[in-house]
Amino acid sequence: MARRPVEVALVEGDLEALTALWREAKVDAGTSPEVCARAISDGRLSGALQRPGVQAFLAHLEGEPAGYVITTDNPFGLAPSPEVAIEQLWVTPDARRHGVAKQLLGAVLAAAERAGCEQVVSNVPTTSREANRFFARLGFGSTVTRRVVATGTLRRRIAPETADTGLELTRRRRSLRQRAFSTRSA
Repeated sequence: MARRPVEVALVEGDLEALTALWREAKVDAGTSPEVCARAISDGRLSGALQRPGVQAFLAHLEGEPAGYVITTDNPFGLAPSPEVAIEQLWVTPDARRHGVAKQLLGAVLAAAERAGCEQVVSNVPTTSREANRFFARLGFGSTVTRRVVATGTLRRRIAPETADTGLELTRRRRSLRQRAFSTRSA
């Protein structure tokens, strides 16, 4: 049986199909639809996609949106040569096992080579066995474990446990929230 044709293009301007797939991917990963809708309506997704060094590619399978990949340039900033990082790669369940992800990675590879990048880095959730196996089969090796923490959580973990620091932390959070709110409404 012949593979169905996959078309991949750089997303420029119209984000409608990418936004719909991004929402589907996030809900599939356990994020609530309301949180996704808020990220879209607040402009956070479109703002993130317009940052310098961010590129998104959209795949179509038989004319229907089937997957996307979002990349960033030089994610760690200290690498000796430029790198491209795959931040998100997702394919709709119906389009899996039809070569969509490989076609998306082909577009990433071509863009990386045009930019003079010697490496492509992939950020794969450690809990995603399928994704880890997919990238390992393509030659991606494990180099680091990237750990993430919210600033508030880190602050609580490193701050000494006293009533005074608790009051100070509350004051700081309120001040930061007030500044953030006044910046948005300005």
